Amino acid sequence: MSHDLSYRAGSLQRPHLPFTRIADIGIQGLELIWNDQTSVDAVEAALQVSGLRITSINPSCPLDDDNLARNLGRHAEYAAALGAAYLFVSAKAGDMPRQEAYDRLRRVGDAVGEHQVYLAMETHPDLCQNADNMLATMAAVDHPWVGVNYDTANIYFYNKDVDTVQEAKKAVAHIRGVHVKDTMGGFEDWNFPVFGEGIVDFAAVGEVFDQSGFTGPYCMELEGGIFNTDDADELAAKVKGCADHLRQVGLVD
Repeated sequence: MSHDLSYRAGSLQRPHLPFTRIADIGIQGLELIWNDQTSVDAVEAALQVSGLRITSINPSCPLDDDNLARNLGRHAEYAAALGAAYLFVSAKAGDMPRQEAYDRLRRVGDAVGEHQVYLAMETHPDLCQNADNMLATMAAVDHPWVGVNYDTANIYFYNKDVDTVQEAKKAVAHIRGVHVKDTMGGFEDWNFPVFGEGIVDFAAVGEVFDQSGFTGPYCMELEGGIFNTDDADELAAKVKGCADHLRQVGLVD
């Protein structure tokens, strides 16, 4: 199955690389951090030269904000205007009672669903730390527009004795977005290498997603010390190396 390749590129004001350099690598889409200085018109203007498109946007998601559903509904409207299928968010309940967190997420689902945009919750504690946690949260929220953003490396970072392929199999019915990222496999280990140098079997993970009918883009989230955003040439070479590996294993064209 053919999938577009996307790149988590920072914000419009502080992109990790010029958009034209990202496009030159053969990447089709961007995940963009959305802040108060960002607008749909500004994003569209910035994309014109490169031909890139927005695959997802990343607003903040404080569950204790009583205006959260309205705010994320507004961001879903922005996403829909740009052709993005989902909002990527990190959502944590913290000290909030779980039932209240689930109820708030359900209201967010109503708000984003009005624009046919998914809420995709990152592989983070304490609501989507691993597949079992994801399944419990999704069952409790029980909303068609609320799902998971599966991160192939965060599974190892936040958990011990796990396998990303098996975790993906368990959670795949709820996956609405994917961050592809490599890891050396250590618990709380910030060593996220260039793809192919770590332990993630991207081909096997991709097979799980394809068999489930997932058709969305694969978004490269490249973080950690080796991806230096202060050196554009070095970063571009590493981004290209990651993209090349995904093509070699057949994850993207």
